[in-house]
Amino acid sequence: MTKPVSERIALVAPSLEAAAILRHDLIEWLTRKGHRVLCMTPPGPGRYLRILRGIGAQHRAVEPPQPALRILADWQTIAGLMAQFKDWQPDIVLAVGLRTLTLAAAAARRAGVRRVISMVNGLPRDGVESVGRRRFADAIRASDAVVLHNRDDARTLARLGLLPRNLETLIVPGSGIDLKRFPAVPLPPLDGGLAFLMMSRLERRRGVLEYKAAAQRLKAAWPGATFRFAGQPSDASDAVAPDSLTDGGAVEYLGHLEDVHPALAACHVFVYPSHGEGMPRAVLEALATGRPVVTTHAPGCADTVDEKVSGCMVAPANAASLAVAMESYLRNPGLLATGSRAARLKAERRFDVKDVNAALARIIGVA
Repeated sequence: MTKPVSERIALVAPSLEAAAILRHDLIEWLTRKGHRVLCMTPPGPGRYLRILRGIGAQHRAVEPPQPALRILADWQTIAGLMAQFKDWQPDIVLAVGLRTLTLAAAAARRAGVRRVISMVNGLPRDGVESVGRRRFADAIRASDAVVLHNRDDARTLARLGLLPRNLETLIVPGSGIDLKRFPAVPLPPLDGGLAFLMMSRLERRRGVLEYKAAAQRLKAAWPGATFRFAGQPSDASDAVAPDSLTDGGAVEYLGHLEDVHPALAACHVFVYPSHGEGMPRAVLEALATGRPVVTTHAPGCADTVDEKVSGCMVAPANAASLAVAMESYLRNPGLLATGSRAARLKAERRFDVKDVNAALARIIGVA
C-alpha cells in the first residue's frame, strides 16, 4: 500500500483565537492524518497557543506592522509573509478571513507555494470595499480555490463579478460542529421560568442591542423569564459595554465563558440576532445541544434554522420582531420539545464537522 503523502500546510488566520477555536477541528484532523500544520497569526493569549500545540500544530507570530499609511502596512505584511513562506516552505496555504486572504494569497503566490486556498468567512456590512475590491479580486485570482461559509456571500460575490466561474469553489457551514463534544442535552425544567441565552462578542453587529431591547420588553410582561448573555467585551468600533447591556436589569451578563456547555444546558431557547456573518459557531453549538434558535434572515444566520421547525427567523436590526419570536415560546412552551429535537437533527444532518472536514480535505488536496 502506498504511504499517504505528508503535506506542509500553513494556515494564516486573523487571530490566535480564530486558529485555535474556530479551526481547531480541521487542524486536529490534518495533524492526525500526518500533515504538518503551521499556524501564522498575530500574537495572542497563551491559552490559545497551548491549544494549538496540544493538537500538534506549530505557531509563528506575525507581528502587525505600524506604519501610519495602510498601504505601507499591507506591503510590509506581504513581504513578511513571503519571507515566512520561503523559510518554512509550505506546500499549501490556507488564508482565513477577508482582509487576511487579500495579503496571504498574494504573498503565497509570489513565494511559489504550490496550492493557495482562500477562505471567506463572511463579508462585512460594506462588502469587499472595506478591503478594496481590486485587492480582493487580485487575491482571488492568486487562489487555486475559494471556500465560503454561506450561499448569500457566494451569490453576492458572483453578482459583483468577483467569483470567477472557472474557480474551484466550495460552500461549507463554517467550521462545522463536533457532535460528540456537543451532545444533545435534555431541556431544563420549566418550574424556574423559561430561560433565553445569547452568546457573542459584545458588538452591535451581533444584535446585542436588539436582544437587550427585546429582553426589556418581555421581562415586563413575563417577570419569571430569564435573559442571559455570555461573551467577551470587544475593542471594535461598534463595541457595547457590559454595563450598557445590563443597564435596566433585564439581561444577566455571564461574562466570557471558557466552557459554554453549562450555559447552553441551562437555557431553553438560544437567541442570535446578528446583522450577518459567515456562519455563527455559537448557533451551531446551540443546535447540537438541542436548543431551538431565534436568529435573523441575515447572511450566514439564515442557513442555520428551518423556520417554525428548529427555531424562528426575524428581520435583522428589528427588536420588536425579535421580541415577538421570543415570546412565541413563552406563550406556547410546548414548542420547546419539538424544537429541541429538530435542532439536534439539523446539526446532525447539516453541520457535522466530519462532513465539513471531508469536504475541506478534498478542496485542500489532502483527501
